[in-house]
Amino acid sequence: MSERPTIYESRRRRRRRARVAALGALGAVAILAAVAVTTVALLRGDEPGAGTAEPPSTVAAPPSPAVTPARVAGLADLEVHRGDEVTIRYRVVADAGTTTAVTLVVTDAAGAQVKARRLTGDAPAGRKLQVAVPMDLPAGRYAYALRLGEGEPASSPTPSSDSPATAELRVLPRLPPGFPGAKAAAAAARWLDGRDGDVAFAVVDTNGQAAGGFHEHRTFQAASLAKAILLVASLRDDPTPDTSTEATLTKMIEESDNGAAYAIFGRVGSKGMRAVAKAARMRDYEQGSDWADTRVSAADQARFFYDLESLVPVEGRGLARRLLSGVVPIQRWGIPAAAGPEGWKTYFKGGWLGLDNKLMVQAAWLEKGKQKWALAVMSDENPTRSYGWDTQKGVTGLLLGQEPTPGYLALVLE
Repeated sequence: MSERPTIYESRRRRRRRARVAALGALGAVAILAAVAVTTVALLRGDEPGAGTAEPPSTVAAPPSPAVTPARVAGLADLEVHRGDEVTIRYRVVADAGTTTAVTLVVTDAAGAQVKARRLTGDAPAGRKLQVAVPMDLPAGRYAYALRLGEGEPASSPTPSSDSPATAELRVLPRLPPGFPGAKAAAAAARWLDGRDGDVAFAVVDTNGQAAGGFHEHRTFQAASLAKAILLVASLRDDPTPDTSTEATLTKMIEESDNGAAYAIFGRVGSKGMRAVAKAARMRDYEQGSDWADTRVSAADQARFFYDLESLVPVEGRGLARRLLSGVVPIQRWGIPAAAGPEGWKTYFKGGWLGLDNKLMVQAAWLEKGKQKWALAVMSDENPTRSYGWDTQKGVTGLLLGQEPTPGYLALVLE
């Protein structure tokens, strides 16, 4: 028969049982934690037992922004005469707000580098850029690319993530000096700068190159000069017109008849005129509500007349030449009055507005043997009609080597 435990022994037993229960609970928590860690590791693809991982952060780190590799876009095949400047147009494709250095790299047919030139140190991304580069390489075919970044130019413009664009560069033999020369064009510009009113001129020389001018891209109301555009539009639509249409075209050009011009405009419309301006690559052209209030620049008209025959189908070129060289004598002031006595045949059209001819504009191409060049002379706000005639003839005379003395200018018509 056992003895009854004392009150003190009962209390000790209750404390031992409480400690055992507490230890058991802690063990269960540890086991559950280990299972949770192992489960997370397995979900992450970690090997169990690979080491004790740091507890995950309660704030997730933001993802790193994607960076677009910079590249060049917009390169086109180019052609240039040796010694002239070639205009390279391009665009850097990269993240907005970034800039990069750009280096031109040119290689020959064998892939050897023949030219490397830094174009800019801070080309902005996304913007259309252009730069003129003198091209002194021997005549031949080359490849060119633009390299991005600050490193040394590559030995060849091999496409890569930072230099993906390669295009052809054709260098033609050096051209002989064109006529009129740069000195004559500069003399004409100086003289025109001292004239009253709003004035401009532009020249395309015998090499077909823009050869100087004064306010070349300033626009003027075309008035009857627009009839040359109507002529080309009509012949592009029908290069062998019937007798009636040919008679209308003849009155429009040779006599500058406005009624005939409206008849042709009724056929070709603004759409036909704009198509000619686009084909002629006119940069400053502004189509009016009708043909007379269309606005043009000297640069565009000089180039237009130089290229005029090529803009007309072959079947219509003879008619265009006949009409533009057959302007009636009373209208042969200005360009033909200066060019005719020098032996140049003039294919031209003029325009004028107002009772005192405050607006006077002319454009022409001139031929002598195998030589051909073109010019346009524009003036507005002329004090008098004769002052406008003098402006047209004086510029042309200086281009031909003649001084615009009072005696020279006094002979008004061809």
